[in-house]
Amino acid sequence: MNSTLRYRPTTQLAILWQCGQLQKVRLNELQVLEYLSNAVVFLGYAETPLLGRRKRYEMAHDGLYSLCLGTVFLQELLPFDQDGSRSLVLQLAFELLELTVADLHRVLHAEIRREEVLNNPEALVFEAEIIEMVGLNCRALQQARKVYPEWFS
Repeated sequence: MNSTLRYRPTTQLAILWQCGQLQKVRLNELQVLEYLSNAVVFLGYAETPLLGRRKRYEMAHDGLYSLCLGTVFLQELLPFDQDGSRSLVLQLAFELLELTVADLHRVLHAEIRREEVLNNPEALVFEAEIIEMVGLNCRALQQARKVYPEWFS
């Protein structure tokens, strides 16, 4: 069965696979849809003022990461679980989704901040940080809809 969601990896992704940064996986359409569903649901949680700021911030990050994982998974590749793999997925997905370099810098900076928050239970999370992550999520989802319209049908 040929999937309508299957994409041929870019040259950059093929090189990362050959260098052992990514692993080849079999495309599973249900898994791809789960990544997208998680991205949308987590974004909804991030926008819910009933949850605390820390939880909303975490949901915003998890939603964006889920979308990014799904984007890379569409290429039949996933990262190995190793240091830096999360940032690699974010960078690759932002390139595949044709998002701006400015947004890529924002998300990579936010990823460093996320680590600080996760490792320090006393760290404060500011509403502006949540708003920025929600905005990044929304832009990424809009781009994903343009680049991979069949993913949303």
